[in-house]
Amino acid sequence: MTPAIRIAVFASGAGSNALALLQAGRELAPAVALPLLICDQPTAPVLGKLEGFAVESALIVRDIDKKTHEANILEKLQEARIDWIFLAGYMRLLSPAFVQQWQRWHGGAQQIVNIHPSLLPAYPGLDAVQRAVDAGETHIGVTLHHVDQGMDTGAIIAQQALPRHPGETMHALMQRVHALEHQLYTRFLRDVAAGRVPTRRLRIA
Repeated sequence: MTPAIRIAVFASGAGSNALALLQAGRELAPAVALPLLICDQPTAPVLGKLEGFAVESALIVRDIDKKTHEANILEKLQEARIDWIFLAGYMRLLSPAFVQQWQRWHGGAQQIVNIHPSLLPAYPGLDAVQRAVDAGETHIGVTLHHVDQGMDTGAIIAQQALPRHPGETMHALMQRVHALEHQLYTRFLRDVAAGRVPTRRLRIA
C-alpha cells in the first residue's frame, strides 16, 4: 500500500480552516494523514479544539531569532516526515530561506500552500477583507495559492469571488468568507489525496 501523503497544518488563531482540513483529512484517510499542527501562539484558540483528531500540536513560539525559530520548525517537520505544509491562518511570513530549504527537500516542488481572503493580487497581507470593504469593492474573494518567497505572491491554484450583500455586517461577511475558504481548501486536499495534484515526497540529502 502506498504510504499516506503527510501534511502539516500551520495556524495562529481560532483555526476554522485548520479544523476543516483536519475533518476532511480524517475522511480521506488512508490516502492522506494530517499528523501535525504547528502553532506559534500559546493562547491560540485552535490549540483547545483538537480533541478527537489524531494530530500532534507543536507550539513553537518565536521567542528567539527568526532563523533559529524556523530551524526548529523544519526540524519538527523533518521528524514527522511531512510532505506538504498547509498554512491556515498562520500569521508569520515564512522566510525565503525556509521556502528554499523546503523546496530542496521536495525536489524543487512548491509544496507549501496558503488560503487568503482576497482576489489576489489585490489586497495581500493583513486585514484584506476590511481593506476591500473600505475601498468600496462589491465583491470579496478567496484565493488558494502556492507560497513562494514573497507575501501572497505565489502562483494561484484556485480563486472564487463572493458578492457583498447590501447592509451585510462585517461579521456576517466574514462567516461567508470563512465558509468559502473551507470549501476551496478541502477541495484542494481531496485533489492531493486523489493524486490529481502530484506530490514529491520528503527527501533529506
